[in-house]
Amino acid sequence: MSKSKTTIIALVALIVVCAGSFLGVRALNNKTPVQQPISITTQSTTTVPSTTEPTTVPTTESTTAPSTMPTTGLAVNGVTDGTSNLFTTFAQNSVSAATTETTTKPSTTAPTTRPSTTAPTTSKEQEAEEVIKSAAVFSDGFLGYKYDADGDVYFTDKDPWQRNFGFNELYDVGASFIVFYYDTVRCKFNYANKDWMIQFWKGQYGFVFVGAEIGVYTKPTTRKVEHYDCASDEDSLQMSMTCYRKGKEIFSRKYATYWWCTGFVPGKLDKFSDRSELTVKCRITMKDAKMLLAFCVALEQNGFKINKNYTVSGLDVFITWQ
Repeated sequence: MSKSKTTIIALVALIVVCAGSFLGVRALNNKTPVQQPISITTQSTTTVPSTTEPTTVPTTESTTAPSTMPTTGLAVNGVTDGTSNLFTTFAQNSVSAATTETTTKPSTTAPTTRPSTTAPTTSKEQEAEEVIKSAAVFSDGFLGYKYDADGDVYFTDKDPWQRNFGFNELYDVGASFIVFYYDTVRCKFNYANKDWMIQFWKGQYGFVFVGAEIGVYTKPTTRKVEHYDCASDEDSLQMSMTCYRKGKEIFSRKYATYWWCTGFVPGKLDKFSDRSELTVKCRITMKDAKMLLAFCVALEQNGFKINKNYTVSGLDVFITWQ
């Protein structure tokens, strides 16, 4: 092949390559970018609804503060003969707020058809329950404890041996040594020339029971030592108590006269150190207006708040303790 023909073929090939490259680049530059703007628009529109959610949050917070809380009726350190007008103001404010809630409370009736929610979830707890139910030490009331088959709950008798020994805080201090792990609240006040203490407990009792208690105690005002006597029949109070575990009722004690209202069911807390999974709801009836005011002041001093943790209707105090 001659030199001139070779040169011509090389030039033609070069022209073809350059033309193809030019046409390809032009086609890419003229291509309309359709997909990208659509995806951008879609992302922007999907984030818009998220701005509507916070508008509903303030409404739930604004309803929690009780507007009828009788601050004047509770800003006292004790009860005197001149508190009747003060109590009237307190009662009028609190009763109106409590009427709706207290009229619908089912806690005063003993459950008859309630399915049992106390069955342990583990085989060890099931075995423990069977042993306890069959043991004569419980079934015949020995040691002051009895079993209510209808309510599926163990409870203390009216006059157990413990009634002879009264109560003081040292008993609570030593409770952990017998594997009692509980929370407690002591409401102390003066009424009818006596020092009173209404104490609440809830937690783990031994390795197989969970439960709750309400105790009524008195002592002479001249006794300086903080040791209380168990309330006499005359000083006992009418009350009822329902205990819940993780929102489910585990037992209920009917409305009656008690100096010591108790309930225990087989079970184990997830953690002995955490009793928050238990909630106690109770109704306690005071003897008169002065006792009602003195007890409510003691509740407030323990952190309870009217229309939040407790309500008042007549001489009844309805308490929710979590």
